[in-house]
Amino acid sequence: MTYRLVLLLLVTAWSAVSQIQSSAVGHEYRQDDWPSIAASPDGSLWVAWLSFVGERDDLAIRHYRDGQWKNLQWVPNTSGDSWIPQAGVDAQNRVWIVWPQQVNGNWDIYARRYDADKQEWSALERLSTDPGSDSNPRLATDGNGKLAVVWQGFRGKNSNVFCRIMTGDKWGPEVRVTNRPANDWEPAAAFDSRGNVWVAYDSYKNGNYDVFMTELEAAQTPQPEITVVATPNFEARATVAVDTTDRVWVAWEEGEPNWGKDNGFVVRDTALGVGVPLGGVRRAMIRAHEGNKWMQPASALNKILPGQNSFQPHVFSDGHGSVWVAAKCHLKAAGGNANRGYWEYYLTHLDGNTWTKPVMIPDSRGRSSTRVSATVAKDGNFWLAWSTDQRKIEFSHRPIRQQVLAGSIPNTQATAVSLQPAVNERVSAQSGGHGDEAGDVRGIRAYTSDVDGKPMHIMRGDFHRHTELSWDGGGTNDGNLQDFYRYMIDVAAMDFGASTDHQGGGWPYWWWYTQKMTDMYHVPGAYVPIFGYERSAAWPFGHRNVFYAKRSDSRMVPFFLKEGVKQFSLPLGLMGDDPDPGTSDLAANDTRILYEEAKAHNGLVIPHTSATRMGTNWSDNDPSMEPVVEIFQGCRANSEQEGAPFDYAINAPNYAALRNQAGFFKEGYVSNAWAKGYKLGIITSSDHNATHISYAMVYTDDPTRQGILDAIRRRHTYGAMDNIILDVRMGDHFMGDEFQLSETQPIHVKARATKPVRTVEVIKDSKVVYTTQPAKRDVDFQFRDSNVGSGRHFYYVRLQQEDGMLAWSSPFFVNY
Repeated sequence: MTYRLVLLLLVTAWSAVSQIQSSAVGHEYRQDDWPSIAASPDGSLWVAWLSFVGERDDLAIRHYRDGQWKNLQWVPNTSGDSWIPQAGVDAQNRVWIVWPQQVNGNWDIYARRYDADKQEWSALERLSTDPGSDSNPRLATDGNGKLAVVWQGFRGKNSNVFCRIMTGDKWGPEVRVTNRPANDWEPAAAFDSRGNVWVAYDSYKNGNYDVFMTELEAAQTPQPEITVVATPNFEARATVAVDTTDRVWVAWEEGEPNWGKDNGFVVRDTALGVGVPLGGVRRAMIRAHEGNKWMQPASALNKILPGQNSFQPHVFSDGHGSVWVAAKCHLKAAGGNANRGYWEYYLTHLDGNTWTKPVMIPDSRGRSSTRVSATVAKDGNFWLAWSTDQRKIEFSHRPIRQQVLAGSIPNTQATAVSLQPAVNERVSAQSGGHGDEAGDVRGIRAYTSDVDGKPMHIMRGDFHRHTELSWDGGGTNDGNLQDFYRYMIDVAAMDFGASTDHQGGGWPYWWWYTQKMTDMYHVPGAYVPIFGYERSAAWPFGHRNVFYAKRSDSRMVPFFLKEGVKQFSLPLGLMGDDPDPGTSDLAANDTRILYEEAKAHNGLVIPHTSATRMGTNWSDNDPSMEPVVEIFQGCRANSEQEGAPFDYAINAPNYAALRNQAGFFKEGYVSNAWAKGYKLGIITSSDHNATHISYAMVYTDDPTRQGILDAIRRRHTYGAMDNIILDVRMGDHFMGDEFQLSETQPIHVKARATKPVRTVEVIKDSKVVYTTQPAKRDVDFQFRDSNVGSGRHFYYVRLQQEDGMLAWSSPFFVNY
């Protein structure tokens, strides 16, 4: 289990290259993640981590003493659903493990202590008790046995920052560090020499992510909040360290303005397309708070790190008046379309006013969303703990084995730190097409419509988003799962949604990781995450997203390959045994088997991108399993029918490039499915890269996971490219309904758009039978079809604003 790795560390104060030994310290075969390392006053070290196998995770610890890593020990009475353990050691050399876990549907912070002298565990302590979700902890120590844990906790509809202090054997009362309606995220903490705790975090209070810091005087009383950085840029994921001169260092991740705003194929290179992807550009930034002023080194941290983008900067005191920084760098790798780079930790040290040449932390390839932990041991050596999924550069998005490692660096006496006043770059954010987005969202949430005698509300969602767990993009533009939840909860203010990575990430641990976070970010009354993934069977079968209301039902349905697929014959290639993100080398009845498997687990299936090589020829349909179609996605275009707005067949250079990239099959138009008698309602969603221009709108009186999926099964849905209210009825029937009529009934259309409406069209059997041009935001009219023959017909409404944004009602399916 232990092996040698060489870390070459060039430090300007040294005249030679130093070497260290690094060890894998986790379990021999489990998937290990989220390590935390802590130094003990007796000179030993402890490392804690999360360890996954089967359908549960556990927490483990290992002791380093007398130059040897001792046996693995399990933390007792964990729930099997845990998250990011933190390790700290008190003055009596007892190691404390603090972690979140889900018990009876609630995520709370727990703690337990192990006494190596007595060889016994203390009783389990629950540090948070609110019904809201508590997660994302970090633990700090003052070096004299006092511990501080900070975490992010949802109280009601929003999350704030909380802290508890452990002195002696007791945890003090909960301290609310922030208290506001905006969401605060991912705090970190550090002690100064006076016993004060400095807490750094980011907040969406200004309508974008900015970094702030609060001092807890005497580790108890919050002082006025200090702004670390607040520009239109994306500024998040702060870490904090206090050096031996009591300078407070804060590092954070910086992105471009308009993070997560309007972005996608049809708005790209237009005045509307001001948004930037959730992944993309990132810079590791740092500054120090000294004498009530913000200072920074002359050398820019982000400019010395390798690659174009650096994520998750972690700052640590070196114990000698300076700091180390480790950041996850995104590096390019040669290869094909599925090989777009990888993330790896690099480490640098501040020497005077410059950063030393960064060096790779060995075997640290993995997700962008991992953490690195560090501590200074009693002998002065600097120890790190980190994780890897052992992905290969040749196919850098496929995880192989999740492990945790630890290693040390002989600490150095750097040149005295020299800083200069910090300068905030002047940043301007280009405004997009939203005049009053917050007001539009409030209007939708306040709107009610009586359906079958019940008041229904509109829930806005996105049922097609990817993260770094999808092998075809690996997060290069899509970001990570934490980015997904930030976007859904804050930036788009969605009411529900799902992360739909290909095959749930194509790896059991990533599927578990996804499901766990789906529970962790369930905020009743604010955001309802639903269990889902994308099953990407290529043309003619079709990509479909699969959803479940219950975690216990959630299951990834495998691809049912036909025999003789050379790519997956032995010896195995870089992709392994299973296709991801997709394949067309399938058994002829693969889609029907999908329906059977999903039905057995109460699932729901939604096809998308149907007119591309990711689409379907509509040879199969099960109306009980597949009630709606994703007709438009922000990533690409409209699969409705030829001649429709944003149709794939548009004769323009950018559409020709899109067809070349995505493929184009007219047989996949949704109009062909309707012509075959398929009863498909309509939603829209995003897919890769796109944000903020595609919404799945659902009418329901039950804002739960089950209630949302049941409403989709009833096809009480519409798709929209903006926060548009659309309410369409035919007589007493609501859009999406199937019914019989002996005579025609008027179609009543009510809408409130975000911009003046250019056209509203009533479409019957895929032909426009009525058009109006309101030239205003509010629409209210009736249309009665006077040309009706007996038989089956379908009607739906398509609305287009003057800025081009569309909304589609689900069809009525009428038998005359």
